[in-house]
Amino acid sequence: MLIITPPPIINTQGFTLVEFILVILLMSIISIAILPQWTATTLNVEFEARRILNDIRYTQALSMATGQRYRWVRTSATTYQIINSAGTALILPSGSTQATLTSNVSFGAFTNLPNNLIAFDSTGTPYTDTGSPGTPLAATAIIPAVIGSNTRSIQVTPSTGYGALQ
Repeated sequence: MLIITPPPIINTQGFTLVEFILVILLMSIISIAILPQWTATTLNVEFEARRILNDIRYTQALSMATGQRYRWVRTSATTYQIINSAGTALILPSGSTQATLTSNVSFGAFTNLPNNLIAFDSTGTPYTDTGSPGTPLAATAIIPAVIGSNTRSIQVTPSTGYGALQ
């Protein structure tokens, strides 16, 4: 007579397939909820810094093209305008005379711009005030865009007025 004995039961430690699938499902739900908020913060400050830089470059280009002084002016912690030599705010692409930073982005403390503005003459040279001829920008100006702990800075160089993101 042949006796067949079942194989010995091996007690292993670990997850079952059902437990493993539940853990992956739970991690997926959490990451879907958190990831957009994390990436949105970085993308929002990047977007706003580029928009500010483009508007500063636009201000400089207007000055050079028309032969008049134009200035980019911070009007509050979250707004700015482009103003002509007569003191009139220009209508921006948004249809308003004032641009507002979005999604909790605000300006940090400006460096080397004591009047919260940067003006350009007909040659594109940057100035720190509205006077004529005015006070030329003596050192690199820094305009930070901030959201939480994320900061992107726009730097404008003296003499040339070249703007870059840092």
